[in-house]
Amino acid sequence: MRHQLVLVAVAALLGSASAGFVAAAEEASIVRGGRLYDNWSNETKEKPPNEAHPALGARRGGVAAADSWRCSECHGADYKGNHGIVGIRGRQGAAPAAIMAILKDATHRYDGVIRERDLADIASFVSSGQLDMQAAIESGRRSRSGAASSEKIYGTICASCHGLDGRRLRALPPLGDVARQRPYAALHVIINGHAGGEMPALRALGPDAGARILVFLQTLPTVNLAVSIAHGGRLYDDWQVEEGVRQPALPHPAYPPSAYFANDAQLTWRCKSCHGWDYQGNQGGYASGRNATGIKGIRAVAGAEPARIVAILRNPTHQYGAVLKERDLLDLANFVSAGQVDMDAFIDRQSRRARGDAARGGAYYRTICAVCHGTDGLFISTLPISLGRAARTNPWESLHRILNGHPDEKMPALRELDPQLVIDILAHVQSLPESR
Repeated sequence: MRHQLVLVAVAALLGSASAGFVAAAEEASIVRGGRLYDNWSNETKEKPPNEAHPALGARRGGVAAADSWRCSECHGADYKGNHGIVGIRGRQGAAPAAIMAILKDATHRYDGVIRERDLADIASFVSSGQLDMQAAIESGRRSRSGAASSEKIYGTICASCHGLDGRRLRALPPLGDVARQRPYAALHVIINGHAGGEMPALRALGPDAGARILVFLQTLPTVNLAVSIAHGGRLYDDWQVEEGVRQPALPHPAYPPSAYFANDAQLTWRCKSCHGWDYQGNQGGYASGRNATGIKGIRAVAGAEPARIVAILRNPTHQYGAVLKERDLLDLANFVSAGQVDMDAFIDRQSRRARGDAARGGAYYRTICAVCHGTDGLFISTLPISLGRAARTNPWESLHRILNGHPDEKMPALRELDPQLVIDILAHVQSLPESR
């Protein structure tokens, strides 16, 4: 009898442990399903079909073909639907097998595209992993008393990768901006982790804790616009040098094969090579001569929303989404939107002379610039010609670099100085000696 009681007790313990393992396995399936719902291609490292998903059809708009296969693109980060397509809230609590059948049907077409195990995880998430996003976020905002504990969670779990201010990873926008601009997507990632990344899923902390973390993230700083613009100006100049990345082996697909520099792959990928140092493309200094490409400049998009410019940088014509990090795309967009200057207002196009006071600029040149370049502009190892000659030959390039700095060098960006003072400095540089 005693042995029977022991066996019953052991069986009970094993049953309890087994239930725990099952629950843990279900939780793992749910959070992985959440990442697959977000972006299954990133999570599985498998390419989606080349053509756009037929279910999106005419509602696709500017959505890239690859993104059209993401569950979240059609059904939303809040699970309530997007592009006029119904969300997945109505499937919460449904049998996972029934959800898998829907994923394989003629509308969704994921059979053979996504593996069976991955479909099972997506079904687990749809059935058991959805949050009431709006209620959770509002709950998080009301629970400001939990802000201190949320900061502790962020500081111990998240800050080692994202930094205490949420701006360390250049592959992402600042976390504060993400949390403010896309709160549903941010909360989904907090709870389930980042698709294809190493971020831990915090679902175990509960939706309320996740919502409070989101509210804390919304207090983090945005990108410093002046710093972003100056960095974007250096990327416009030569992003390959600025970021220290491997140079593309093939010319940029948009660079005309008949243009003079078509065989210089690195040069064809530089923004300035098509749009010019004066930003006017075929309407400015690059309208003729060896640099001519026939491509228009970027002046028309000055003042445009950076998000719109990022979309242009990613499009099939530009293809910079494949070579630049998210933060670099944002910095480049900020430069294009808010960093361009009217070069014709500062430099006479015919004479190439800066419209400034060389004598006044000289005093500032000797305090700001001469420490590196020398008082005569001859002490500069990265230029094959003297500083004076470079400023006279191509004053637009010189002004761009005075404002934004030189790619991957310690030269300061003087964008925060009074614009007329900057032109005075350029005028003084144009008066420096011709030869070393």
